Amino acid sequence: MQTDYIQELVAILERLRGPGGCPWDREQTHASLKRFLIEECGELLDALDDGDDSAIVDELGDVLLQLVFHGQIGKEEGRFTLQDAARSECEKMRRRHPHVFGDTQAATSADVVDQWDRLKRDEERHARKTSAVDGVPRQLPALHRAQVVLRKAGKVGFEWPTVAGAWAKVREELAEAEEACQSGDPGRTAEELGDLLLAVTNLCRWYHLEAEDVLQQGVRKFIGRFQRLETTLQQEGRILAELTPADLEATWRRLSRG
Repeated sequence: MQTDYIQELVAILERLRGPGGCPWDREQTHASLKRFLIEECGELLDALDDGDDSAIVDELGDVLLQLVFHGQIGKEEGRFTLQDAARSECEKMRRRHPHVFGDTQAATSADVVDQWDRLKRDEERHARKTSAVDGVPRQLPALHRAQVVLRKAGKVGFEWPTVAGAWAKVREELAEAEEACQSGDPGRTAEELGDLLLAVTNLCRWYHLEAEDVLQQGVRKFIGRFQRLETTLQQEGRILAELTPADLEATWRRLSRG
């Protein structure tokens, strides 16, 4: 008989949280586990990017553990169980895929997305929302959250007619941010830099790019170039902190072309 490892994982959490179990596991709450869920999701995303199947399996297990952990706490408090979560998701998936489980038609991916959004708006929990941008998770990374908000606003008509408007907004916000930085007012500077980041995020959306992924790519490129800079300077017997701005810029450009 094949082992049901999900049920075994549930049983392990029950023992860890039970009398005579692990003191650390017994102390955890929904709130204390939040950071671990974020970290484990981040590690899973890294594994997916790397295409490492062994790491993907390992990190999927770590994320699954977090889900089981929350389910166990909910069960102990008499509020909900992991089965409740699974049942709710099964019902949701069937409800939002009537073209598969019902008699409606959805010929393209765009049709599916439109249908999903419409059905989601009709559900009781979402029907109570009064704004098109209600319900965007506060805990999302800022760039990701910005893109979701902008996409939702765009769907109801808050959108530039063409990408030229998005480009013009970036230039406008850049000028305002530069002026604010020169003013020496920290509050104004933060506000205008935030507006600039939002405008650039919207530009990414126009080109069907995820701003979060775009920035991550930029960070990876910078890390690679900076590490090459450190190696080159070490090989040449030079110290980064002692370079003049002109020497540093020239070396950086030389390595960037390589």
